[in-house]
Amino acid sequence: MKTKEERIRQLLGMAFKTKSSARSHAIANQILEIDSQIPEALLIKADCTENDKERSEVLTKALEAIDAHGCVNDSDNDLFRLIVNQRLAFTLFALNNFDGAFTACEKVFSILEADDSLSEDFDGYNVTKDLYYRIMIARKEWQKILAETMQDSEHSAGWAYSRLIAAYMLAPGKNKKSLCAKMFWDALIISPQIPFYMLGYAPEPDDNASSKDFDDFNFALMYYDVLSVSDDFFHWFSRGVILFGLLTNRFDAKERDYMIDVIDSLGGYEEYEHMNNIIMERDDTAVIEALAAHKCLTR
Repeated sequence: MKTKEERIRQLLGMAFKTKSSARSHAIANQILEIDSQIPEALLIKADCTENDKERSEVLTKALEAIDAHGCVNDSDNDLFRLIVNQRLAFTLFALNNFDGAFTACEKVFSILEADDSLSEDFDGYNVTKDLYYRIMIARKEWQKILAETMQDSEHSAGWAYSRLIAAYMLAPGKNKKSLCAKMFWDALIISPQIPFYMLGYAPEPDDNASSKDFDDFNFALMYYDVLSVSDDFFHWFSRGVILFGLLTNRFDAKERDYMIDVIDSLGGYEEYEHMNNIIMERDDTAVIEALAAHKCLTR
């Protein structure tokens, strides 16, 4: 007869191998009936829990279990702390618990700083950093965002959009656009498709889309509402996206006519007409570089 530990190890192996979330959830519950303090089983249960409040409670219990008893395999303790804290950060953010989410993000970074070899098995650093910046936007910590982004050598989409918004909110009124235009084009070149998802100008990726398309879409879901930080920012940002979209032929004929009317209402038609006449290459990078070189959006 198998010992309790052997039975738990066997069930965990089954839970991690199955492709059925319902089956993994059932196995996790079976493990927790044997021992309610198994972090791996609690993590599986949390991943299968749709209610954010309930999920946060299960994840908190998983962290407590790691601290009190450790994982079934002790060597997994720090990796599971990383994973659970990341899940908890996103869950608390969804619950508008920004302070709790921020603390969970900081714990992820602290664990990785203490042992950077863990990054080989943990692929959630970038998305956690994006969430970290997103929380600072929610808390309107504009000075802190600029200070953090100046020290951050990794230029992710979260880095780019956060510093753009922070700079726009802090810049003197008459100089906002001239100071922030280059930051806008820097953000766009990291991933030209993101702002089209953010503004609803591009549909959700289908099942055949690339993983980058899904990453861009998920980022847009996290950041889309930051565009409403001010009406002035939203209109200026929209003007830049539409300008780029028109020049790279991202709109069909019917949409194009509408977008030309919109950019005209936003005060960007002359800029569009000028750039449309001088741009020769229409690939994304060439267009962005031309727009930045001609100081578009600075007025």
